Amino acid sequence: MNSKSRNAGLRIGMLGLYGMPLAKLHFTGFETAFGEIAPRLVAAGHEVTVYCRASHYPAGLRVPAEKGVRMIYVPSPGGKNFSGLIATFLASLHAIFAGRYDLCFFVNVGMGHHAALCRLFGNKVVMNVDGLDWRRAKWGPFARAYFLSAARAAIRFCNRLITDAEAMRRFYLDEFAKETTMIAYGAYVEASERVELLEPFGLTRNGYYLIASRLIPENHADLIIEGFLSAGSSRKLVIAGGANYDSPFHRRLKELATPDVIFTGHIHDQAVIKELHCNCFSYLHGHSVGGTNPSLLKAMGYGNSILALDTVFNREVLADTGLFFTKSSGDLARVIRLVESDDGLVKDLRLRGPARIRAEYTWEKVAAQYDQLFREVVNS
Repeated sequence: MNSKSRNAGLRIGMLGLYGMPLAKLHFTGFETAFGEIAPRLVAAGHEVTVYCRASHYPAGLRVPAEKGVRMIYVPSPGGKNFSGLIATFLASLHAIFAGRYDLCFFVNVGMGHHAALCRLFGNKVVMNVDGLDWRRAKWGPFARAYFLSAARAAIRFCNRLITDAEAMRRFYLDEFAKETTMIAYGAYVEASERVELLEPFGLTRNGYYLIASRLIPENHADLIIEGFLSAGSSRKLVIAGGANYDSPFHRRLKELATPDVIFTGHIHDQAVIKELHCNCFSYLHGHSVGGTNPSLLKAMGYGNSILALDTVFNREVLADTGLFFTKSSGDLARVIRLVESDDGLVKDLRLRGPARIRAEYTWEKVAAQYDQLFREVVNS
């Protein structure tokens, strides 16, 4: 397509998402992020379309637009393993033959072949690669091989790749000799408003540690349970999150747990999640795969004192706003005993996280970076 004038709005198609979040329909991960970014791109003058997986939207919620973002619903058969691939393939066909977009934007490196297809038909294509899916323990050999092949397709065909952390940018440069653009995610700074939402769980302010994540091996809930129990804390450990399916790992967590470990299951109400964060003694973050983790940013914005697994990604995000533990036996227990013996340290950490969000991780900053990048690609 012809280049646009510097300030002209672009027609942007977003593919690979579950869809655009609604007031009555909440998603996590990419959807939360681009539910913030897409409306800001509309406010910057762009026309943005998000392709949505129809099976995730009840008929009464299939609105034509949300916050100025156009929504197109595509069939998404195939169950949990294949619905994303099928829906994104159908979305790609629509984008190629009917979308007339200035730019197609994909999320998730697993959609690399879909992005290549759009590029081969002459579209300008940008992808946010997210994490290193071909290294994730939850996938079998075939799936990991597919993700790696998709990554190579994205590297070869996309006009630009986005990584969400500086450490991930360096990984792509070292592993694939591919330069990428680093754009992180954002978060809000918020405080407790309805502490009574803790009552159904039998919790009180500062009376528990919190994990808020999916229960998958690379998030290390098992390591955290073992470390928490070894520390001998008088507080509870609350695990807010569920597994997408029953698994040996999920069963192992139940076997490790004592009555001091509370499994809430998946919580849909974000007001409850907020209160769990804002009133916990410390947030325990065991994520090991990926770049800038939205759950970690959220915890920082809520003013948590954060104890995080020592990874290059977690250190990049937290800097000096949290404490770190390793996988070594007894190390998490050591850090838990440290924070329980030093009230001043906990109070200091609770102030540092929100300050870092305000300085580095606002949605306004993130959306402006996407705006600039998209204009550069279209006008290149």
